[in-house]
Amino acid sequence: MDFIGYRSDAICAAVDLVNVVTEDPEGLLPDHLRRVLVAHAYQVLDASESVESALRAWARRLRTVFDVRTLDEAAGAVNALLMDVRIEPHLTCHDGDGWHLHYSAPEAGVVDRMRATTAFALAMLVSEYGVDRHGHCAADGCARVYADTSRNAARRYCSSACANRTAVAAHRARAQARQGSPR
Repeated sequence: MDFIGYRSDAICAAVDLVNVVTEDPEGLLPDHLRRVLVAHAYQVLDASESVESALRAWARRLRTVFDVRTLDEAAGAVNALLMDVRIEPHLTCHDGDGWHLHYSAPEAGVVDRMRATTAFALAMLVSEYGVDRHGHCAADGCARVYADTSRNAARRYCSSACANRTAVAAHRARAQARQGSPR
C-alpha cells in the first residue's frame, strides 16, 4: 500500500478511536481516548476535559465510513466528515520527524487536529482503494473495525487475536467433522 507513515498512522488512529468507543460506548473507562491521542503522538498538553466527549462523538462519525458496503456509500460518508472539518494543509518539521504534511492549521486544538487528520486519511483510503481496505472484523461476535495498510490487502480482522481465534475455531470444526464422518 502506498501509505507513508503519517497517513498510515492517521488511519490507525481513526481505527483506534472507533474501536475504543465500540468497546466502551458509555465512556466508563476514564482517559481511554486520551491514550489513543498519546499512542498516535498527538500533543495533549492543551487538551481540555471535554476532549473525551468530543473524540467520542467524532469516533461515532468515523464509524460511518466502516459501516458502509459500497463505494458510493463510503464516498458519501467521507464527504460528510470532510464537510465538518477545517483542513488547512501545510508542511511542518518538529520533534525530529523531518518535513511532513499536517492537515490542520498550526494553531488548531488537539480535537480539530485529530478530526482533520483522520477525515483526510479516510478520504485518501477510500479514494485510492475503495471499500476493500477497511470494514468490520470478520471474527464472529467482534464489533471492532480494521483498516488494511499492508501490501497484500489480505486483512479481514481487527487484530491477530481475532484472526487466530477464528483460525483455531475453523481447525477444530474441521477436525470434529473428520471425526464424525465415516472413513
